Amino acid sequence: MATDGFTLYACIHELQYLVGGKIDKVQQPDKDIIVLGIHTPHAGRVKLMLCIHAENGRIQTLTRNFENPDVAPAFCMLLRKYLIGCRIVSITQPGLNRIAVFSLSGRDEFFDDIQLRLVTELMGRHGNIYLIDGGNRIIDCMRHFGIGETAARIALPNMPYENPPEAEKRNPFSATAEEIDAQNAGRSSLRWLIDAYNGVSKLCAEQIVKDGTPVEQIGEAVADVFSAIRDCRFAPSVLLNGILPFQPKNAAFTSFASVNEAQDAFYRRRDEQAILTKERSALKTVLEHAAKRTEKKLAECMKTIGSEDQIERDRLFGELLLTVRNTGAGRNSAAVQNYYEFPPAVVDIPLDPRLNVPDNAQRYFKRYRKNKAARAYALEQTDALNGELDYLKGQLLNVAACSTHEELSEIRDELIRQRYIREQAERRKAPSASHSKPMQFRTASGVLLSVGKNNLQNERLLRNSDPNAVWLHAKGVPASHVILHAEEPSREDLHFAALVAAYYSGASASENVPVDYTQVRYVKKPSGARPGFVNYFHQHTLYVTPSLDAIAPYRVQEDV
Repeated sequence: MATDGFTLYACIHELQYLVGGKIDKVQQPDKDIIVLGIHTPHAGRVKLMLCIHAENGRIQTLTRNFENPDVAPAFCMLLRKYLIGCRIVSITQPGLNRIAVFSLSGRDEFFDDIQLRLVTELMGRHGNIYLIDGGNRIIDCMRHFGIGETAARIALPNMPYENPPEAEKRNPFSATAEEIDAQNAGRSSLRWLIDAYNGVSKLCAEQIVKDGTPVEQIGEAVADVFSAIRDCRFAPSVLLNGILPFQPKNAAFTSFASVNEAQDAFYRRRDEQAILTKERSALKTVLEHAAKRTEKKLAECMKTIGSEDQIERDRLFGELLLTVRNTGAGRNSAAVQNYYEFPPAVVDIPLDPRLNVPDNAQRYFKRYRKNKAARAYALEQTDALNGELDYLKGQLLNVAACSTHEELSEIRDELIRQRYIREQAERRKAPSASHSKPMQFRTASGVLLSVGKNNLQNERLLRNSDPNAVWLHAKGVPASHVILHAEEPSREDLHFAALVAAYYSGASASENVPVDYTQVRYVKKPSGARPGFVNYFHQHTLYVTPSLDAIAPYRVQEDV
């Protein structure tokens, strides 16, 4: 979610310590982001980010670095020309609109005093950053909108800056409980809060009043929140789907000391999830394309294998043509008795009229030898292609199970080694000493259970586990390797481990899934086999129906 009016109000209140600071650096790491380096009188050097992304738009100070492009964009170069050396005179918010105005003072190339404004509008897809001179003229803006485009205003250099259209809403800071109750009269939902008062977002309206609050108490509850924000008595909170400057009554939340810390935690998590989603999607695309190619090859092999009757017919036609006496060319067919049958039957054999009969016989023999060799090759390739298809399907399951960048990187590195992905020069680096960690569960009796989320984790689990521990794997389908760290587990623990093994497999939506189990000592990786491929023996089989509800409460939470 983009920042709402209340959250921006709290953010600007916190940023007042930047007033008097001097801008000494400007960067544009992304098309929607400007980062200002500001040297402040009391807090030292601060990096301030202005982000106008449609969903993640916000203003916050940074504790991390962004990777910048080799060549700065034109708007970034223009900001460097005008802003470096300027001091921040004030940071304001018109009304409770999602607009932050940085008033700046500096000197131009002739050392004359100039007054500038850097206006950041956090308005979803219409968000923009404007640099405006003392005469209210747009020097330039991050996004240009001309006449006839979707924006309500013209946003072009040398055009006058116009304030966004004002919504006919009331100021929440002057609202009383009685007035709020009057606005609420006859309303069936909290939508009236968004329509009536400036700065209130959908998330804010949903969380400002607790479910089940009596109608006669809603006005007082809303007025309390409005007055707390007006008096800067903020209680920054992070919910699963957004940030609020007060503590919600409707949902679980995490409290923070400042809005900036809350934004940093919320958007850092969201950025990481976006990166993970992008990486997961890229790997999934590679694997799906490779699986389609393999399935196509396998279908061709099966078609070739199924042509045995045609191959034998070519051999028969060649041998029968050798018995024909009239061997001249120009014939489209030859009626020949098939002496391999009893009683002999007449067979009509198609001929190429450009060739004589002996040459037609050799043509059939040549096609017979070629198709016979192709069928033999197809028979050899079938097992390899089936194995490759199982490997790719297993990797698709691994990608879906991964929850960290390190786990996805291990899969990507494995696919590079298997030559499904071409390694780029900039990615070549020494392998990291740290490894991703497998998923873990604890059974009801407290026995630890480890689940590999990619093939490297599977191999490390096998290599590092006690030989007497129990290894489990769903039978006949791509699946994660599961290790139950117990030499003689109880029947209940073994059944739970089988549930986990069945759920993290290609048969997670099936019933009565067969799960093989044996000791780790009886699981071996063949020499030269693909990562994650093993042979096992002395196994037993359990049949279980997997269910997320049955295993989720026992999962061990990973360290963040």
